Amino acid sequence: MIELECFFTQADTEILVYQVIQFSPEDSWRVVLDGELMGSLDKFDGNWKQLSGEDFSEELLNSLIKLIEKQHFNQLPLALTSRWNNMIHEVVAKSDQEYLVVCKSGISFKSFEGIFSKFVPGLLKDEWPISFQVFNHDFSDDFTVLAKPTVRKKNMAGWD
Repeated sequence: MIELECFFTQADTEILVYQVIQFSPEDSWRVVLDGELMGSLDKFDGNWKQLSGEDFSEELLNSLIKLIEKQHFNQLPLALTSRWNNMIHEVVAKSDQEYLVVCKSGISFKSFEGIFSKFVPGLLKDEWPISFQVFNHDFSDDFTVLAKPTVRKKNMAGWD
């Protein structure tokens, strides 16, 4: 489950806090205000559409879409497949903390485990650990990596 908060200021300067929730990657996003379901939205063929509820204002709809689109969980699968395009077949986000990775056939799965485990933390932009369950091409072998984001610290001479 992914839960985001959207702070939206109405014209009269009242700030409303909407919860934007997706229970699984296949589900649409639900928009909740003060515990009440206001509607749902989803992206089809690159275009966002409100699926239920009273029509959101254009400003609210744009704020919700911008919030969802800027989250790193939308970008991490592409970053992984781009980084290891000759080794990874598919990346599926189960939540913002858990991903499934399926490798291509013909790779050294054990070698990939070492490479992936060492370098995936450097790709993380979120502040929390992320679990990756990685499968070989025919799902006969797998490994799990709990990756913690790389933290850069400034020392007296510069950045480490």
